[in-house]
Amino acid sequence: MTVAAIGYLRIESAQSDAFMSFGTDVLGLMEAEREDKQGARFLRMDQHPFRFMVESGAQDRLLAIGLEFRGAAQWQATCDRLTAAGHELSAGSEPEAARRCVTAFVSVTDPSGNTVELYHGRKLDYRPFNSPVGTGRFVTGSSRSGDMGFGHAVIPAPKAEQTTAFYTDLIGLAVCDVLHLATPPSQVIFMHADNPRQHSLALYDQPHPVGVVHVMVEVETLDEVGLALDRASKAGHPVIASLGRHVNDNMCSFYVLAPGGIAFEYGYDGLQIDDWSRYTPTVSTEGDLWGHEYNFPGVND
Repeated sequence: MTVAAIGYLRIESAQSDAFMSFGTDVLGLMEAEREDKQGARFLRMDQHPFRFMVESGAQDRLLAIGLEFRGAAQWQATCDRLTAAGHELSAGSEPEAARRCVTAFVSVTDPSGNTVELYHGRKLDYRPFNSPVGTGRFVTGSSRSGDMGFGHAVIPAPKAEQTTAFYTDLIGLAVCDVLHLATPPSQVIFMHADNPRQHSLALYDQPHPVGVVHVMVEVETLDEVGLALDRASKAGHPVIASLGRHVNDNMCSFYVLAPGGIAFEYGYDGLQIDDWSRYTPTVSTEGDLWGHEYNFPGVND
């Protein structure tokens, strides 16, 4: 296994001011005071310089996923493996790497059309995290586990078989669960990185208009989840899944739509696996142990 964690996302927003307010006032993230010649804004949740880069644009969508490697040797071996398999890599320039606060990165497109940035050498920012709404620490890692990334992302992968092989055989993730859904008939392939978080990336075998099914961030207490749910409801953001607990990763969470339509899962108590060599991948036919009543605007009206 070569991927250490899912490190960051680049998001395009047609209403970046509203998105940033959602990130700080609802999710409890902190705006990183960084200058950017292209006008991007940044959200922090820990010692990393940012976890979400929000770029103004004509539409709302996921631009790229940043996957972190522990060192240059693992990163280079993965780049070589991708090139040998016929994938075209685009090397980031020094200014582009500096913008992402990484030592080096390459971009590649997976078989379903998602852009992935593979990087190593994240340059950390040790200024204290200070949530504007008083949120405590986000669960992103520890001295015992190392970096576990910002949480997880579920991305569309209509070419599910080829895309799964891309991430497992070439990138270095591993499947931990496959969820079969009845309505609509579909599946979600969950994959873990080289850290204890039960999954860091998942593939949904259907298309999605904003390029990401949802993004998950995790806090340390159930009270923090409840407070965020109150903030979301008070601010009028659509809560598209009520409080509930997932089967595969044990996450107790709710789902809310950010301005522009990207869904965020806000959770607590996610499963962590201490020894992946002793873990047996699962197959699930139910997504939730309880709760998570879904209500999509325009669908359930």
